[in-house]
Amino acid sequence: MNKYTLESRDEEICLRGATRLDGTPKHDSFLNKNGLLLRSYAWIVRNAVGLIVLIHGLNSHTRFSFLRHNVEIVNNDKAILKDENNFYVYKDSWIEHFNENGYSVFGIDLQGHGLSDGWDNLKANVKEFDDFAYDVMQYIRNIQDSINGSNGDDMGGSLPFREDQICERKTLPTYVVGISMGGSIALRMLQILGKSQNRKSTELDISGCISISPMITVKKLPSRNSFLFQYVYLPLSKCIADWFPTVRLINKYPYKKNSYVKYIIEYDKIRSKEAITCRLGYELLKAIDTLDNDIEHMPKDIPVLIIHSKEDILCCYGGSLSFYDRLDVNNKEMHTLEDMEHTIIWEPGNEEVSKKIVDWIMGLLSSKVGSIYQRGKNAVVEEEQHV
Repeated sequence: MNKYTLESRDEEICLRGATRLDGTPKHDSFLNKNGLLLRSYAWIVRNAVGLIVLIHGLNSHTRFSFLRHNVEIVNNDKAILKDENNFYVYKDSWIEHFNENGYSVFGIDLQGHGLSDGWDNLKANVKEFDDFAYDVMQYIRNIQDSINGSNGDDMGGSLPFREDQICERKTLPTYVVGISMGGSIALRMLQILGKSQNRKSTELDISGCISISPMITVKKLPSRNSFLFQYVYLPLSKCIADWFPTVRLINKYPYKKNSYVKYIIEYDKIRSKEAITCRLGYELLKAIDTLDNDIEHMPKDIPVLIIHSKEDILCCYGGSLSFYDRLDVNNKEMHTLEDMEHTIIWEPGNEEVSKKIVDWIMGLLSSKVGSIYQRGKNAVVEEEQHV
């Protein structure tokens, strides 16, 4: 089934008189720096207090990752499909929770994922891992340009939602929320900003980063500092990627505690059923190495919240903890979960995690207001002393 058939599903739902369950997001698209068409979605609220930009994980897409699914979970081992043509459910999702707290929510299908184009016209493929980060940065700039009423250059992409003119207001704080590979992309994006000689030239204003189950280290791989990783895995995978870039790797679902997740994955019709290419596999390994090497470039003024479960079966909790311990930023927090696996957004107890994120963001806003107030008081005192 091609993506144009999949896109027509939204129209079909309306034509047959059914109620769309995905919250009726605004659909848009833009061309990235390599000319790939990337699909985007927005759940907008009036008088928003901030913006949340979502980054999904590997072999997923925005609606699949951050909305609920139209299934009945029978038990931990099985889920039954209710309606494959109305599969994404807004009610009780993280997106609804963010909206209810006053945040407009935005997300893109990363290149090679969902309804977006892929490098070399392939799903689950990318030329370089950093392209994911650059795409998200371009998307955020498009959003901020639109909301601020800017007419600046958008690197070849359309400015989403300009027709709404949700605009002409002061700049709203923007928070990035990424899960799994998306969590690593969020962190990598900050490193790219930190390495920029003039951050203002990027025209990006990020107020906070939430990285959930980030792909900092992977469970079945040796430590990135090991001889095996540096001198066997990396060079060998590069060689394979150079010779067989489009060959697919093996695709497995290792979920144990909540094995019904594999049914949810299979029921989704937009998610590609193909495994990742050797090229993407190598880029993921390289990204693990680069993320650690460039930790010193994390901007000190952007707060970071890392959320990870000790029982994660895909991405190592220990890798996130080590990264957090060495992270030198002004405001950071490590939120440890005890009884969840990797797909935290779908698992029992996920509501508490989304609440934690909102509370953390609101705490940032409160501390910022307090800081501004204190600076104002100090300025008044200093002025009085000079009178």
